[in-house]
Amino acid sequence: MKFYSYDYVLSQISTENWLLIGLFVALMIAVAGVSFLYYHRKKDSKYRELVIILLLSSILTALIGFSQLTSHQTSDNQYRTSLHFIEVVSKELDVDKSKVYVNTSAATDGAIVKVGPQFYRAISGSDPDTYLLEKMELYNSKVELVEVEK
Repeated sequence: MKFYSYDYVLSQISTENWLLIGLFVALMIAVAGVSFLYYHRKKDSKYRELVIILLLSSILTALIGFSQLTSHQTSDNQYRTSLHFIEVVSKELDVDKSKVYVNTSAATDGAIVKVGPQFYRAISGSDPDTYLLEKMELYNSKVELVEVEK
């Protein structure tokens, strides 16, 4: 069974996809350049077709970026909830958050928490800052602690 550290969960929060943003900007610069050429050479239809192709490519890139952004935001919210959960548990048990490990990096309800040699099962309360921690023992389990790779 894998248990994830606070730093590992923190590292899972994604950053912006700069490659997609760069591609979109490059496409928009190409659209502007080809539009300029089309404006000055109106009899040449190849520039008009290039403008249409580049505009459609820009729209497709923007839609893909938006789709990825929404899915990343959803997973980031789950990771942030898990981070908050680790912070609440460390405060409740009066230990450093680097010593708290959780068996899931996204969900919190029903999670198993490892603090030192002790294991707890977390049950969510009605308030986001309240959890019932039930002490438990694990039998015949291989515990693997996952840290952030440096």
